[in-house]
Amino acid sequence: MTTQIYQFGHATRSAGRRQAARVRLGLPGKVILVTGHEPCQLDDLSQTGACVTVAKEAPPVGDSAVLMVNGVEAFGTVVWRRGARFGLCFDEPVAKDDVVRLRAIHDHFESLESDRQLRHAREFVQGRRVY
Repeated sequence: MTTQIYQFGHATRSAGRRQAARVRLGLPGKVILVTGHEPCQLDDLSQTGACVTVAKEAPPVGDSAVLMVNGVEAFGTVVWRRGARFGLCFDEPVAKDDVVRLRAIHDHFESLESDRQLRHAREFVQGRRVY
């Protein structure tokens, strides 16, 4: 089955729906849109695209967006949307090492987040952190 996808700002033909394998995630991040920036959840990621969920309605197809998650920044175009979820096709592929690193963060996210919160609480109690 040949489908039409967006890459580098224009439609191209592909033998399948995706150009690269995706990893399932559930990481918090930020998406910068034409209308501003807002928190998001990165649902899945590949080198060529991502599925993102925002609190409000997803941006229109064709809009540009920058996805920012744990030090990874990717500029892309919205290629589909359903309610608060949307798909991004990146203008430039994300490095494979970044995809693997984000998957590792996801696998240990709960313990990493718990450690971070404990560290912040200790710093607050010791007077080294002010909220």
